[in-house]
Formats: sequence, C-alpha cells, structure tokens
Amino acid sequence: MKKQQKFINEGGVNGLGVALVNQNAESFKQLKQMISAHSQGQSEARRTENALLSIRFQLETYLNEESEEIIPPGTFIEKMIVAIGVTKARFSKYIDYDYSNLIAVLKGRRKMNPDLAIKIGNIFGINPVVWLHVESKNELSKYIREEKPEGNYNLAGLINYTRRKTRQHH
Repeated sequence: MKKQQKFINEGGVNGLGVALVNQNAESFKQLKQMISAHSQGQSEARRTENALLSIRFQLETYLNEESEEIIPPGTFIEKMIVAIGVTKARFSKYIDYDYSNLIAVLKGRRKMNPDLAIKIGNIFGINPVVWLHVESKNELSKYIREEKPEGNYNLAGLINYTRRKTRQHH
C-alpha cells in the first residue's frame, strides 16, 4: 500500500473555525466549482500570485502547528519554483547557487543557510528568518524524536534546586 503524501492546507479552506471540512458535501463541491470558475477568469499573473499565496499559507501553517511530519524548507521552495514556471536549473543560475546543492536543499538532504534564505526571501517576499525557522523547527523535532531528552526541567524545579543548594552552603 502506497503511503499517501500529506499536504498542509493544500487547496484548503481557511477561517471557518471548523477543524474538518467534508469535501464530499454538495456545498463544498459547489464552492470548489465557483472558485475554479473564478480562477479561470483571472490573469496568469493573478493565478501565479494566488498559487504563491497558497504555498505561503501552507508554510505558515506548518510553522504554527504541531506536526509529526517533518517538511524541509526546500519542499516549499520547490512548490514556489513550480508555481512561477521557472526550471530549477534557471533558478539556480539566477541565484548563483550550484544546481546540485539546490536540488539537495529542495529534497531536504542539505540544510538551508543564511545566504540562500536571503536570496529566496528577496525573490518570494518571505522574511529569511522564516526559512531558517523551518530548518530550526525540523532540527528540534528530529532531536526530540531521536534523542528523547531526559529529565523534567522547569522553572519551579530550578528555583527549588537553587534554594536547597543555598541552604546547604549556610
């Protein structure tokens, strides 16, 4: 059985205040048809802008919600490159970044670095910190999943520990 890839807010409906949307409901199908019909009347530039906005929502949703899945920043970048209709080779030349290194970033085999985050941020209008934040979130998630940090560290525990040590020295 092939594992189905999960998409964060892929074509989803935002702002309803409802966790699940019944995609088989007649009202949902009608809404989808209306949106599709409206989209066909838009210019290519507007459709591209909407596609980039959708990817940006997916990126922000990923950052702001807990997820078992780890999505490398390159996944979002690749979707954006596809949305604007530019080849990966031309994109890598434009940003003066080795093609094989770009592919490694897109596939999650190489980490995002500040230079690349700035270039990508400038092109797509997304703060470079966001790209680095995705990388940091992923690293922390992997660490917690693999290392299982021991101990129950918290502020109250630190204060109690410090008070006990202070009393011992008096």
